[in-house]
Order: sequence, then C-alpha cells, then structure tokens
Amino acid sequence: MNQDQKPDKDPKKDEEEELKALLEALKQQQGPRRVAIPMGFLLHRNFMVHMALSFVVNYLLSAGVFGLLSGLGFTVLNMTFVGYILGIMLFTLAENFVKILMFRYMAKLMLYSMGLLSIMVQIIIFYAVDLILIEGFHFITIEGLILFAFIFTFLRLILSVYIRLWFSNEKIVFWR
Repeated sequence: MNQDQKPDKDPKKDEEEELKALLEALKQQQGPRRVAIPMGFLLHRNFMVHMALSFVVNYLLSAGVFGLLSGLGFTVLNMTFVGYILGIMLFTLAENFVKILMFRYMAKLMLYSMGLLSIMVQIIIFYAVDLILIEGFHFITIEGLILFAFIFTFLRLILSVYIRLWFSNEKIVFWR
C-alpha cells in the first residue's frame, strides 16, 4: 500500500451505520402495526377499562340479540333480571380469562381457525354458565344457544372493531 493513500473509512462502521438506519426506518414503518397486536383482543390498553367496556358491550349486545331473536319468534333463553345480570357477568369474566390464556398459548391455532375456535369457546362458556346458575339463566335448546352465540359474536366483532378504532384515534374507513 502506498503511504500517500489513506484508508477512506472502516467498512465495518459503514455497515453498522447502514444497519442502524435500516432498523430506524423499519421501526417507523411498523408504528401503526404495533398497535394492532395488543389491541387484537383488548378493547382498550388499560385492562380495567377493557373489562368495563366488555361488561357494557356484552350486556347491551346480549339484550339486543335476545330481543331480536324473541321478536323473530325464537325464544332461546328463560331468564330473570338477576339471573341475566349474573349470567352475563359470569360469562364476561370467564371469557376474558379463557381468551387471555388462549391468546397466550394457542395464538396460531386461533388464527388458523379464523374465529371458529373462539365461537366454540363462547358456546362452552355459555353452557357452563347455564349449568352453574340454577335459576334465572337457562338456554331452552342447544340450537338456540348456538344461534345466539353466532349472532352475538358477529355483532360484537363489528362493535369491538369500532371501539378499538375510536380509542386508537384512527380514521374509520368503510372501504378504499
């Protein structure tokens, strides 16, 4: 090597700088996507707010679905006011506990099932609540329970998406 020529730069430092720049660019691109992962199940980042919202959403939607089905001539549930309050409260607590465990240990299976596993778990939880509460919350038939669970899940999915979008301050777009 000629003494007049000096090495321009260390090639390792150039590579490190490029990698740092790429990592920063990647972090900036993934900003909105990082919100979607924790919000996939939760309605709010604060768990207590999530639980309060879950109670309210479950009470309102279950009452709406029971009313809709009874208006169409399908009586799916024998209930009293206190039994209804206790039943939905037990359902909400059990569902949140079970779904946390499922997202923790069976996330891939839940994704691969495209929501069917979640509906099956809801049917099992509603059936268990029906068995636990002797009076005031009793599904008349298993078909009524399944029909209620499918309609309830579908409507709650739509409402929960809008609640998550509202709390994340993103624009709600119907289609692009």
